Amino acid sequence: MTIREPLVGLFTKNLEKPSDLLCCAFGLRSSEIDIYFSLLGGSRTVEELEKRIDRDRSTVQRILQKLDRKGLIEREKKRIERGGYFYVYRAISTEDVKQQILEQLEHWYTETKRLLLSNWPEPPR
Repeated sequence: MTIREPLVGLFTKNLEKPSDLLCCAFGLRSSEIDIYFSLLGGSRTVEELEKRIDRDRSTVQRILQKLDRKGLIEREKKRIERGGYFYVYRAISTEDVKQQILEQLEHWYTETKRLLLSNWPEPPR
């Protein structure tokens, strides 16, 4: 195995839809992407998301935690009149996501360019 093998396809991968970008930029799986896009349609509770993507509560909650850690969703606490509370989730705007991806690309480009333009040591003989 050569060093180049892990990079095979990196620069030739076809990115045809927004979910391809979310997958690459944030390391999301299809169920996580489904929830993000479900939340673009408006705020939803865990129960609504369970039904929408046909997953159990604990799976939906884990996905929401991951999306929250990655800064892709917001959570709002709602009070129940008789006591208690629940959370409502919404996606951050697609413009904010695009900006995050552009910032990642810019950082990657800058660091890659810096490395390529630096003096590389000669391999041992």
